[in-house]
Amino acid sequence: MSGRPKVLFETELDPDRVPLLTTAPLNLKLAEIMPDVCSEHGLPAVESCSFAVNSMGQPGSEIPTMRAFLRSIRPPWKPRENYGVQACLRFECPACEYCMDEVRRFRRIALLMLLTVVVTIGALVAAVLFRVEQLYVPLGFAAVPGCFPLATAVGLISWMRSDYFADVWLTDSTEQLIVSAHPDFVTAVDRLRAESRDRGSGADVSDG
Repeated sequence: MSGRPKVLFETELDPDRVPLLTTAPLNLKLAEIMPDVCSEHGLPAVESCSFAVNSMGQPGSEIPTMRAFLRSIRPPWKPRENYGVQACLRFECPACEYCMDEVRRFRRIALLMLLTVVVTIGALVAAVLFRVEQLYVPLGFAAVPGCFPLATAVGLISWMRSDYFADVWLTDSTEQLIVSAHPDFVTAVDRLRAESRDRGSGADVSDG
């Protein structure tokens, strides 16, 4: 969704989540609230869902994909790359009915993949116990590579994907959250910020 507008939200340290270790990631929160509009579809939100966005300074969408999953797998002898500031941003993200349908769809896919693995392994065990030799080869291929790694990877990615119905990521410095947004979400953000500025101007006039 590279052609969509991008909205920046300032982040700040969360005083309620102080890291116990100096090497632990920074705990962040948004410095401003999001409007009650879904960022993906620009529709009124039906609920807010807890979002956690992790960053090591590597730019790019947080939405899990098979390509990103495979790229994250590293041999044990290869050192982990450090892209910069490590942080975790937690915030409430508005979700419309379409977003929630997408969450439920990905979770159904994940559960279906899990059920496929369980049924296949059960059938393979039963074939071995009852010595049904003609099923050894097809069930063997169903297990490897059918269940391991294909179904397992698809189930894992689908479950992870169900937590990301909005396309968001942190900047390199983690000082801002980038939201790839629907134009109606951008309009709602601008309106909310304008109202906040007006209230601030009104308070300054009153004090004066």
